[in-house]
Amino acid sequence: MEALHRLAGARFELFTSSPRWFYDESVAGLYRYHEVVTDVGFRQESALAYDLEGTVAALAELLPFDEALVEGLALEVKRAGCRAVLCDIAPLGIAVAERAGLPSVLVESFTWPWLYEPLFAEAPELEAQAAELERWVDRVTVHIETEPLCAADPRAEVVVPPIGRPARRSRAEVRESLRVGADVPLVVLTMGGVPEPLPFVSKLRAAGDITFLVTGMPETRVEGNVHGFHADTRIYMPDFVRAADAVVAKLGYSTVAEAWKERRPLAYVTRPNFRETGPVRAWVQREMSGFEIPGDGFAGAGWVERVPELLGAQRGDTNGRPRESGAEAVARRMLEVLGAGSVS
Repeated sequence: MEALHRLAGARFELFTSSPRWFYDESVAGLYRYHEVVTDVGFRQESALAYDLEGTVAALAELLPFDEALVEGLALEVKRAGCRAVLCDIAPLGIAVAERAGLPSVLVESFTWPWLYEPLFAEAPELEAQAAELERWVDRVTVHIETEPLCAADPRAEVVVPPIGRPARRSRAEVRESLRVGADVPLVVLTMGGVPEPLPFVSKLRAAGDITFLVTGMPETRVEGNVHGFHADTRIYMPDFVRAADAVVAKLGYSTVAEAWKERRPLAYVTRPNFRETGPVRAWVQREMSGFEIPGDGFAGAGWVERVPELLGAQRGDTNGRPRESGAEAVARRMLEVLGAGSVS
């Protein structure tokens, strides 16, 4: 969205159940917000565990897509003057675009049918639900895949680099705002937007020569070398990644993309029961520096002793030029789909 606006002044009608503040971090003022459940993915118990029963129940509420919902959303996008529907994995947008007579663009590093497939034996209802989603994936106008790519799809026309948000401030500016010296080793620790217990904070404090920026803490406060941030604290993570020398995080798409973009080494926490873990891990091992933290070893914090190794694993200079996000490639393809004129 940010790249499309920067290249062509695009504005957006945003249909999502994600909170407004998440988008305001990146594209405030560029969209009108419509709160609607467009996707399920996985219902999660924590950052490292999903709720399979809850996922199946949520999919049963969404699928097959309600005719009145599709018709209503199609009328809204037509009234707003939209000229295309961009779908971040969610196939509901493909159905809405088709009903509205507009082109649809699907952007994905995996599809939900692919992710659900290994779970059919454990949750038989998923097979029919995945087939319904796959039926819509097959009807998209333009299909774009992104690295780290989990499964190549012959229907996709192109694979683009990782899509990561751009940092807004310089490394020096962010460190100054945090009151962290220019030469102090700085590590970001984040498990994303889903809470995960962090029972090892005392071990981080014991590594006094290293400063940690830790999200998902009980409160926002600085205690010694640990800067803790409550989950409700508004953080623009790309700025933190730019300011840091290394990142410790769940092996999730956005953090991987943002660390890759800024050329930061990554210690990644894996979830073996998530199908995307294998392909994403292989890509990170090939393209980035760092090491794996098995999910069952994260809370034990043996990895804390390896943080100096992580800080020494960096390929390239932290002050080097960031890589170009795949967002620009997607935006350029979208402009080809839209043709000339105003963009929405």
